[in-house]
Amino acid sequence: MSDLPRLLLLANRTIPQVSQTLEEFRPWLDQRAQIVAEPPIDQLSRQAAADLPKADLAVVFGGDGTLLAQARHLVDLEIPLVGVNFGKLGFLAEFSLDDLKQHWGKVVSGQCRTSQRVMIEASVLSGPDGKSEADGANADESSDLEYASVAMNDVVITAGPPFRMIELELAIDPQRWASSATTLSCDGVIVGTPSGSTAYNLAAGGPIVSPELDAFCVTPICPHSLAFRPIVISSESQIRILILRANEGTTLVIDGQESIKLRPQQVVAIRRYEKSIRLIQNPQLNPWKVLAKKMRWAARPRRI
Repeated sequence: MSDLPRLLLLANRTIPQVSQTLEEFRPWLDQRAQIVAEPPIDQLSRQAAADLPKADLAVVFGGDGTLLAQARHLVDLEIPLVGVNFGKLGFLAEFSLDDLKQHWGKVVSGQCRTSQRVMIEASVLSGPDGKSEADGANADESSDLEYASVAMNDVVITAGPPFRMIELELAIDPQRWASSATTLSCDGVIVGTPSGSTAYNLAAGGPIVSPELDAFCVTPICPHSLAFRPIVISSESQIRILILRANEGTTLVIDGQESIKLRPQQVVAIRRYEKSIRLIQNPQLNPWKVLAKKMRWAARPRRI
């Protein structure tokens, strides 16, 4: 039996450099690892991932978007992911190919730091009569499940065409408080993880949250209110959002990659997924150094 680490190799071959790089990299990798599966990532899902061979590590070749998708697919396998960046930003995929080669021994021996990332579970519910409740202890029991997915970055309700404001009823921990928190008119709302706090959440004016905190950010998109500020809540909290008024194009978007249309009287139920994802970190970096380098956080003014 081989003592080499067992790898899942996940490559985004729609990026031209990935195929060329892998062709050159495979002989080096074959001497140092046992590649147990190399599934086409466009055919992978959480259900399909359950049938993959056992592995110690997943290596993802692509950009941050590729890593997000594979995190959703592999979360139930509970193996760490290492991202090799071929995209623009490389915020989650921290390694270059040279970095991976340089730190390979540490990566496969568990000497690199890993970051445990909260995942979101989002469900779309509607009752038997086309009605749903955002609050109340029995909301889930009396509702029909129409859609369910997990997200690493964020779950977004967006107004969509014809781009009129929508109306949402927001409830936080409704089973505890037996009431909704507020009703808002807006272009949508973002529920993000700490991993996603530097993505759409940041662009919409939400807070930057340390990536290993157990928390969610709730950030409105263009609310018709001067007083609706983004909030940070415990990841143990449950969120219910009742769609009171929607447009034809109102949509639930998962990590900017999956989507489903929404209609009035549906409920989007959001909670922490029971499992989290582990990302292997580049030993030469830390989250705040990455934030400063990639996002220009705390950059000093420049002389003209």
